[in-house]
Amino acid sequence: MMKERKAVRCFLIENEKVMVTRYKDKNRKAGYYEIPGGKIEQNEYPRDTAIREFKEETGMDIKNLTYKGKMTLEYPDRRFYFDLFRTNTYAGTPQDFEENTSQWIEIPELLSKEKRLTTILLLEKPYISYLLDDENRINLYVKVNEDEKVLETRFEISHDQINPELQDYIETEIFPLYERNEPSHGIKHIQTVINRSLHIAKEYEINKNIVYTVASYHDLGHYINPKIHEKLSADIFMKDKQIKKWFTEEEIQIIKEAIVDHRASSNHEPRSIYGKIVSTADRTIKSIDVSIKRTYTYTINNLPKMTKKERVQKVYEHLNDKYGSNGYVKTYLYDEEFEKAKAKFIEALSDKDTFIKRIENVIENMGEN
Repeated sequence: MMKERKAVRCFLIENEKVMVTRYKDKNRKAGYYEIPGGKIEQNEYPRDTAIREFKEETGMDIKNLTYKGKMTLEYPDRRFYFDLFRTNTYAGTPQDFEENTSQWIEIPELLSKEKRLTTILLLEKPYISYLLDDENRINLYVKVNEDEKVLETRFEISHDQINPELQDYIETEIFPLYERNEPSHGIKHIQTVINRSLHIAKEYEINKNIVYTVASYHDLGHYINPKIHEKLSADIFMKDKQIKKWFTEEEIQIIKEAIVDHRASSNHEPRSIYGKIVSTADRTIKSIDVSIKRTYTYTINNLPKMTKKERVQKVYEHLNDKYGSNGYVKTYLYDEEFEKAKAKFIEALSDKDTFIKRIENVIENMGEN
C-alpha cells in the first residue's frame, strides 16, 4: 500500500534569488537542495505549518504568505500532497543546522544543480510565471523515480477570482441594503471588511466566493437589533433564494455559521476558517479618534437620555472593554495591521485621565455642546 503524506513548501523569492535548504550527510538525500517546508501536523492550518517549518529549517521568520495551489509528488512507494505558498516578507538570515543548511541562491544557478528535489521544478518555465502571479493557482502532478528523475507531469491552472455573476448580484441587490444601517456598519465598513478578508484569504487554501459572501452579508441585520445582529444577518442570508444557486448545501451552512461566528464578543471560536477570516478582518481600527467619534455618535443615537458627562464615561468604558489590555476583541488569525493599531489603543487607554480629556477634545471638534 502506498504511503501518503500531507506537507507544505514555501517559496521565499527576492531579487531573482530563492531561499533553499541543503541536506547534510546524515540525511538520505544528502547534498540535495530543497524548498523549505514540512509535514502538516494534526489540526494545523497549512499556512501555519509553512511558517513553523520555515523557521525550523532556516531560522527565519516569514509572513504575508500567498497560497499558490497544490503539487502532488509520486514516488514508487509513496505520495506527497504539498500545499504551496509564496512570500517575499521575512526577517532574519539563513542559518546552519545539524541536518541541513540554508542559503539564498540565484534561481538559474539552482536549476543547474544536479542534486535538487522535485519541488524545485516549480521554478522552471512555465511554472514560475504562475508561481509569481497573484491571479492563478497551480495544480501540478509529478511522478518520479528514487533518483528524482521526472517520469510524468500533469499541469493545470485555475483563476483565483470571484465569480462575476455572484459579485454583480451582491453589488446590485445586497450592498444597497446597508443604507438601513448606521454609518459605522454601513457600506464603507462592509467594503473594508471585504477587502481585508480577501487579503487575509490569500494565505489559505479556501474558496474566495465563500469569503466574499460571508463578508458581504455579515452585518445586514444590524439595523434590526445590534445585540443579535449576527444571527439576524445569518437569517437574512438563509432566506435569500438567489444566492443559493452559487453554492452547495454544505457551503451554505458554512457561510451561515461564519456570519454568526464573526462577532467580536462571541463566546466561542469560529467553526471554520471562513469565520476566522471574516472575524479577523472585521476588527478594524482606523484611528483612536475615529473610534471615539463612532462610539460617541452611537450613545447619542441609542442612549438619548444620557448627559454629556455620562456619554464621555460610557465611551471610555466601552473602548476599554473592547480594546484595553484585557479587552474582549480578539483575532483568530494573525493580522499585523490590527495588532499595531490595538497596541496603540492599549497604551492610550492605560492613562484614563488623559484619555478622558482626549474624548472631550474629539467631541468639542465634532461641534457637540
